[in-house]
Amino acid sequence: MQNITLHRQLKSKKDSTDSERAVIGGLLIDPTCIDEVSGTGLITTDFNSKELGFLYQYILDMLDEDEKVDPLSLRNWIDRDGDHSGEWTGFPYLATMMEECIGIENIGVYSNHIRTCRINNDIESLKFKIDYSNYQDTVTQIQSLESELIDQNQDSMKTIVGKTIDYIEDVNKYGTGLSSGFDSLDALTNGFREGSLNVLAGRPAMGKSTLALNIASHLSDTKNVLFFSLEMSQVQLAMKMISSYTEIALNTVEKGHLNSNDEQKWYEGLAKVGNKNMTIIDKSGLSMANIFSMSKKLNSERKIDIILIDYLQIMKYNKGNEVSELGNITRELKHLSKVLEIPIIILSQLSRGVESRENKRPFMSDLRSSGEIEQDADLIMFVYRDDYYHDDSPDRGLAELIVAKNRMGQSGFVKCNFEGKYSKFSDQELDIYGKQ
Repeated sequence: MQNITLHRQLKSKKDSTDSERAVIGGLLIDPTCIDEVSGTGLITTDFNSKELGFLYQYILDMLDEDEKVDPLSLRNWIDRDGDHSGEWTGFPYLATMMEECIGIENIGVYSNHIRTCRINNDIESLKFKIDYSNYQDTVTQIQSLESELIDQNQDSMKTIVGKTIDYIEDVNKYGTGLSSGFDSLDALTNGFREGSLNVLAGRPAMGKSTLALNIASHLSDTKNVLFFSLEMSQVQLAMKMISSYTEIALNTVEKGHLNSNDEQKWYEGLAKVGNKNMTIIDKSGLSMANIFSMSKKLNSERKIDIILIDYLQIMKYNKGNEVSELGNITRELKHLSKVLEIPIIILSQLSRGVESRENKRPFMSDLRSSGEIEQDADLIMFVYRDDYYHDDSPDRGLAELIVAKNRMGQSGFVKCNFEGKYSKFSDQELDIYGKQ
């Protein structure tokens, strides 16, 4: 579904430059988006910027020739043509548009906005230059453009029904998803499905990173896992995995103070973790464009089955409206999950408002950028440990996994064991408690 908020924002903007840059940047990131762009009827002359219009035409020409499209290839193609030069044809300019673009899922909206602006500008131009000697012809031209404008900005019921059918087919196609490693949770969620965006959220120290790593470790026995860690290093994650597997306390693993009883378990843990089908990228400050390009590259080398990202709020994004920017990232992640046909799990912080109320169990409204995330996510799950706040809690040593949203399953919660010193969650033989 097209983003209503985005439509409203663009409707009020008569300058299409930002949308034009977003379309070019989006095509440089993922040239397969050309089908969605072309579907809006976008042509070179719709661009207000002649330079960006030239770039669009060059990209179309490259795709027609089955050429690879990226900033460097486009730069070389322009050089070979020899008709244009300038800052706008340079690699830094092209790469910047790619870096700034985090709205690929909305590339059709941006394309539509470009055409809408062109049509409106044509109408205003005709009104300004109205030829009273041939008044009726001018009126006819304006009416024709206004009709085109209406057609450009509405979906027929046939189109809407088509989108509905696509959604239902997705549900049928993806079926039961990848196991989390927790039977009670899988019974509630039906697993992590292909083409889905899954949000795992919690306050600091709740254990969301540990839970994500446990899920990744479980899946990497049989699946190819890509883990983006924007906070912890590869070594830190490996030590947590070894601690979880061996049940040697993490602080003991970190210090390397092993007794004779632990040595055998230690070597078994090293062998176990060393055989995991997991790629860990621990570079901080990654943008959505970075994650998109890295994921596609690695997927082309070895089919990736699931991606986990720890975590949303420390990803690099334009420092403007945080709600809007983080919402753009989640839309892009949803698009990436569809492109690769895999589930993506992204971790997210909760707002500090949780700490100020008596009941500290999280709600959807506690998500930072909650409206945008709620719209894009297929599944939203919270981690909550009551004993973190209450020393006398009857649920000491337990954690609640609260499924607040689930498009293709139930909402509700399950309880599981939490052993922090081993960086480990484990299943509990308990029934699903039901909906909150």
